[in-house]
Amino acid sequence: MDLFRKRFSGFFSPAVILAVILCFIIMDDSGTTAALCWLAVVFSVSFFMRPFISFGKLTFPDEGFGIRFGAGLVLCFLPLWTVSALGLCDFSALGAYITAAVLFAAGVFIKCGIRKEKYVTAGEIQRFLRGFAVFAVIFLICFWVIGFNPVIDNGTENYMDFGFMQTIYRQKRAVPIDMWFSGEHLNYYYFGQSVSVLMCFLSGTTPEYGYNMMLATFIGMVAVMVYEIVYALTESLLLPHPQKSFCANLGATAGAVVAALGGNCHWIIFGIIIPAFQKIFGGAGGGFYWFSDGTVYIRTQLGDPDNGKNEFPAYSLILGDLHAHVINLIFVLPLVAILLDLCLSDDDRKRRGERIWQLVLISILLGFYKGSNYWDFAIYYVITGAVIVFSRITKDGFTVKGFTDIAEKAVTVTAVSFISVLLFTMNFNRMEAGIKLCDNHTPVAKLMVLWLFPVAVTAGVIIFMYSRKGKAVTDRLCRNSMLALMLCTIGLVITPEVIYVRDIYEGVNSRFNTMFKLTYEAYTLFCLVIGVAFAIVLYMLFKNPARPAVPAVFCVFFIVMTVLLSSYTFYSVKQWFGNVFDSSRRWGISSLEPLRYDENYSFEMVAYDAIMNDASRDINIIESAGNSYEHESALSVYTGAATPVGWHVHEWMWRDDSETVNRRENEVMCFYTLGDEEYCKSILNKYDIDYILVGPTEVCKYYVNREGFENLGEKTAATIWRDCELSLIKVDKSALL
Repeated sequence: MDLFRKRFSGFFSPAVILAVILCFIIMDDSGTTAALCWLAVVFSVSFFMRPFISFGKLTFPDEGFGIRFGAGLVLCFLPLWTVSALGLCDFSALGAYITAAVLFAAGVFIKCGIRKEKYVTAGEIQRFLRGFAVFAVIFLICFWVIGFNPVIDNGTENYMDFGFMQTIYRQKRAVPIDMWFSGEHLNYYYFGQSVSVLMCFLSGTTPEYGYNMMLATFIGMVAVMVYEIVYALTESLLLPHPQKSFCANLGATAGAVVAALGGNCHWIIFGIIIPAFQKIFGGAGGGFYWFSDGTVYIRTQLGDPDNGKNEFPAYSLILGDLHAHVINLIFVLPLVAILLDLCLSDDDRKRRGERIWQLVLISILLGFYKGSNYWDFAIYYVITGAVIVFSRITKDGFTVKGFTDIAEKAVTVTAVSFISVLLFTMNFNRMEAGIKLCDNHTPVAKLMVLWLFPVAVTAGVIIFMYSRKGKAVTDRLCRNSMLALMLCTIGLVITPEVIYVRDIYEGVNSRFNTMFKLTYEAYTLFCLVIGVAFAIVLYMLFKNPARPAVPAVFCVFFIVMTVLLSSYTFYSVKQWFGNVFDSSRRWGISSLEPLRYDENYSFEMVAYDAIMNDASRDINIIESAGNSYEHESALSVYTGAATPVGWHVHEWMWRDDSETVNRRENEVMCFYTLGDEEYCKSILNKYDIDYILVGPTEVCKYYVNREGFENLGEKTAATIWRDCELSLIKVDKSALL
């Protein structure tokens, strides 16, 4: 029977992967080939980068497939980005392939030459395929669902995020020129989008398809990584028992489901319980539940003194958001795993070299966050310090040796994280303006709605671990390391009630960004704790079968909460994507193709085709100056070409310079409305404009006077839209002399 199980296990994962491939082929999406290549790259990055990401104490049922992908992708990205930032090569597909080849050779040397190990074993392949198969299934489902509403939505920041990807892809620069502020470098966190472009390079696709595939990758990796961390933590925390692995698997599954599919408890109360009571007992309704309601529960419209936001991964996927705080989640979870492994195996002298490299790798990841989402650098710098301090005190107590070790690690982390992205910080101006004490606070009742469940579970785990029963069945070092992580997680919820980081938003929005970014990480870290808590109560159920009542009740509680929280995604998918079982409604994975069939966007897509057929890497266009979250400054987003000024508030925030933004907006307005050819020539020369767009947005926003620019180039496209002439004019540079 055991032999049969092993053989079945060996064939099951390849069978699942083959089924996924067949589903893609049957789907017949325009992005099918790109998706299959993308999946191959995901597996390759994880598998071939594994010599650089080793673990001593933590064990994973899939060899840490997801963890190794996230950390490995950063290690693939930073060398290419650094060399490109120095001007030694382009940030391009060729550079990506060369970097991958060099890292592959280095990995073989490390594995075979230094460690004297086989490069790969059959068991290793089998375990890796297990993790990849799970990811591939999630990726396939997300790929299918996204295809029902794949278009980049100007009402969200995915408009901007797609523009970042397209700009980096077109320019092939490590430090890109801002698509919405031509002539100046992008002053925002773009590493997440750059890594997404790297995936496009390696898989041979474009951001048109890569954007949505990165979304599917994000949620798949969140599920896989949370599963891996919960499983490994449970195995390390709990003492040996015949059913420990079973408990770890179920707990890890619960944590992964809540992390990838779950909403917050606002959904349970206002989306399930209250409507159910109203349906059963009648009475006044609570109103229609929109899937974003739980993210903006703290707001002035509901009588609060200010506005706050609480997002989570499932909402990000449904909304199509590939913003800095979202994409960076697949790079912070590997840090959590590597950090915990480092602290649990810090006294293993045989692994001293590997432990030093783990510390360096943690530092590199922290440095990467400075370019992908600086909030995560601050958050995980503190978490790294807390976990290291707690673990060292556990081992050495309050001794000189212990504090010396802590100081050495602090210096290493600070120095390496600074040096690893020095070229980014040299080209970047921080947007924040200091820290301030909060004037407003969230009502206690609302805090309880949003956070009582995860905080109570976390407090329960802490109380159990340090109770007499808990101490008898848990590892002391792992227990104290987890304590540091859990206290920091609770701190992420408390911090926006005490202080906030100042930016251009003040008054009712002063805490908005601080709460937004901190609680996003808190939600995911709480999912780790929820998974571990479920595993613990299962463990205690098996440990004390004679007294099953209390753990059995908690088991049922966790199962019910997992189901209720994850039902958020099924409800929300129906709202945002419609009936995903009706294949006739599906557009496909392309983020731009549906625009061709909308008369309000069709001419912009004609202009898009013309500009994309222009082989120049650096193209400047002039189009309407944009208002944030409006369909303005769109052609620069679609093509990656740069325009004098884009979304107003975003550029103001990124540069903390409203005066220059206003001046550029006025110049664009005068260009379209004055009808002064000499003035138009001066603007075209000033911003080195290659194309002039007169599209639906321009004729609706301005009283366009073509006399100023119609003789300065040749129309490459033209049509009539609602009795207005639309055109794309390629500027004749000789006419500007």
